[in-house]
Amino acid sequence: MISGQVGVDPEGKVADAFIPQCQQAMANVEAMLVAAGMQASDLVKVTYYLTHAADLADLTMLRQKRWASIRPPAVTTLVVSALARPEFLIEIEAMAATTDTYSGGD
Repeated sequence: MISGQVGVDPEGKVADAFIPQCQQAMANVEAMLVAAGMQASDLVKVTYYLTHAADLADLTMLRQKRWASIRPPAVTTLVVSALARPEFLIEIEAMAATTDTYSGGD
């Protein structure tokens, strides 16, 4: 489970616009996957929290562009009134699994 990935870069900076924040949040999800020995193709469920419904088209475009080569995970997108900090425009929560994750062993 990957939770709370927002558009904050490794230096702690947050872009002012939705697209760069979304790209950074996606990069943060990918970094968490790599740290767990996984990749974007292991995503099985992604939840996006947006603060503006008008950003939905850009989210869809970025999702399809960035993760086009993978089997699409289940997706839920919610528009919320606010996130943890007022400058955050998107937050991504994700679940990933590999065939080894549920091997059925004890």
